[in-house]
Amino acid sequence: MRNKGDWMLLIAAILGGGGFIGVKYLLDWGYTPYQVMLGRFLIATVCLSLIYFKRYFQITKKEWKMGGILGVLLAATFVLLTVGLQYTTPSVNAFLCNTQAAIVPFICWGAFRQKPLPSGFLAAFLTLFGVALLSVTEDFKLDIGAVLSFGAAVAFSMQMAFMGKAVQECDSVNIALVEHLAVTVISFVITAITGFDMPSLNGFAVASYLNVGIFCTAIYFVLQSVGQKYTSANKTAIIITSESIFAAIISVLFYGERMGWRGLLGCGIIFAAMLLAEKPLGKTVDTEEKIS
Repeated sequence: MRNKGDWMLLIAAILGGGGFIGVKYLLDWGYTPYQVMLGRFLIATVCLSLIYFKRYFQITKKEWKMGGILGVLLAATFVLLTVGLQYTTPSVNAFLCNTQAAIVPFICWGAFRQKPLPSGFLAAFLTLFGVALLSVTEDFKLDIGAVLSFGAAVAFSMQMAFMGKAVQECDSVNIALVEHLAVTVISFVITAITGFDMPSLNGFAVASYLNVGIFCTAIYFVLQSVGQKYTSANKTAIIITSESIFAAIISVLFYGERMGWRGLLGCGIIFAAMLLAEKPLGKTVDTEEKIS
């Protein structure tokens, strides 16, 4: 952790790790994935708007465009993530959704012509192998929840890669405001189509919504947007992946989750891939350049 951007991203990862268990409880209580998504982003958007209301008058056309694109990618991420969490456990969902360290370099390669180091290919292979251990059941059938969770990782990796480009050209807070507003509108449209009928809100549900809305969404993505301004998309992905570790610990402590040997081995291999991406073979982290 060499600069304030790294610390901001680590704090975001800690907050994000707690979000998986909050969302899982809301799903268990009968709220649909789209209602959970709408609730968390509506709360996040309202909080950010109260703090940064004057910023809306300063947002440029380019920031509206870039933020809108990022919002679509983020909406896709949370649709896949939340629906996937219906069919798998919080720690599996978190680990698979946080494989960006092996995916982002290849997106940057395709979009920005930044070729990954040779060790990046090994990290990608290890990630896919770990995903297979987590997602293929003992009778060799794919766990749909794990597949959707990995799809969320791909969408989030695209968001991170393009966020790295956007924050170099636009104001990071303005980008976060537009991004959240876009996801809220998309969530509202999907929820309107699928139905607003939901269980009655009790104290625990309200607390969970406030937690995932304020801490795990609003503060999380402001920290990501601002923190990523001081580091590269690749390193952002690596630091953010640590939220899977926090999610697994919280899930064991507060959700009673237990993993078998295949799950533990899969998580270990994915974590090894993250470390390989953090310190590539024959290179140091210092050689990593920011997206220009």
